[in-house]
Amino acid sequence: MRFLIGLLALVLCACTPGNSSETPEPRSSTLDEEVVLERVESEEEAFRAVKALGGLEHAWAMDWLPDGRMLLTERPGRMLLVDNGETTELSNVPAVWAQNQGGLLDVRVAPDYEESGWIYFTHSKQEGNTGGTVLSRARLDGASLTDIEELYRQTPFLGPDYHFGSRIAFLDDGTLLVSTGERGQRRERTVDIPTPTTSVGTTVRLTMDGSVPEDNPFAGSDEGLDAVYAYGHRNQQGMAIHPETGAIWQHEHGPHGGDELNLVEAGNNYGWPAVSYGDTYSDQSPIGGTTAPGITDPVEYWDPSPALSGMAFYTGDKFPNWQGHLFMGALAHQKAMRVELDGQTVSDQEELLRAELGRIRDVATGPDGYLYLLTDAEDGGLFRLEPVE
Repeated sequence: MRFLIGLLALVLCACTPGNSSETPEPRSSTLDEEVVLERVESEEEAFRAVKALGGLEHAWAMDWLPDGRMLLTERPGRMLLVDNGETTELSNVPAVWAQNQGGLLDVRVAPDYEESGWIYFTHSKQEGNTGGTVLSRARLDGASLTDIEELYRQTPFLGPDYHFGSRIAFLDDGTLLVSTGERGQRRERTVDIPTPTTSVGTTVRLTMDGSVPEDNPFAGSDEGLDAVYAYGHRNQQGMAIHPETGAIWQHEHGPHGGDELNLVEAGNNYGWPAVSYGDTYSDQSPIGGTTAPGITDPVEYWDPSPALSGMAFYTGDKFPNWQGHLFMGALAHQKAMRVELDGQTVSDQEELLRAELGRIRDVATGPDGYLYLLTDAEDGGLFRLEPVE
């Protein structure tokens, strides 16, 4: 039975193949503003779910400009500008490797956007028979991206078309983090992991212009790449900075079981694939034990795997009892998870919306104080959670 569940989770986590490095066909999203769930009672808050936007093709990430307009990515390679429910597809988006789990991924507006105008985004890029995760930035000129710069690319590029990561987070010291997936290297064995000598399965730390901070843990040494901040990750599709402590929280997909929530710190090794709380898909055999000397253990893990994706601390004012709680989307289990932290431990967790909205790809606190969810589907949507009496 567990084998069948594992196969089902694997199928649910897989993404529809697309065309490699081609411009996606134009599509139109639809303004819905439809209440899809009238009332949901949770442990801390009662809320309703409103479908704010439909017709999204494998939406991946969202963020807001200072004026309240939203930027939204679709994995086939579209970046949308959403203004009061009206969407405009931006032109001049770089070509992406839109195949299997690859494509246009995260998007984040720079903290100093009003001065710099920079928008940061990640995508998978192919060269020949290999590819990997790339960080780029651009400015917005009307309905077009301009001043596009590629800042960083995963080293080395590899053949598999899955496990790219990838999330962006900004630190208070003026640097940024990018999670880069391990690219299937437990099975492929093209490079050795876990190690900081490649950026495969790592968290990378850069300055805002893509250069390497001098205080990175391996900068100037022979022990690892200058850009690597932490390593031994699998496929990290969620990352968020604690709004009070500045701590870096990240979750990653496990294999057959073993999704992890990690507190990411400089120079640490998080173990994949030397250790894991999950096991192999084929025969459910253990993968190297659950811990080992020199390995940083997860704060929490889940077995079976929810297939976590997207993560945000709730910092709005609409749900007072959720203040400071961590919210995570899940693909295979098609749910949102609320996690309450007590320092560096999980003190409470709650499952929300299981199989009611679909595969939840991203989670974010909107500037209006509501909690927003993106679903990953051929005809997916943007959903807004609103409090009810």
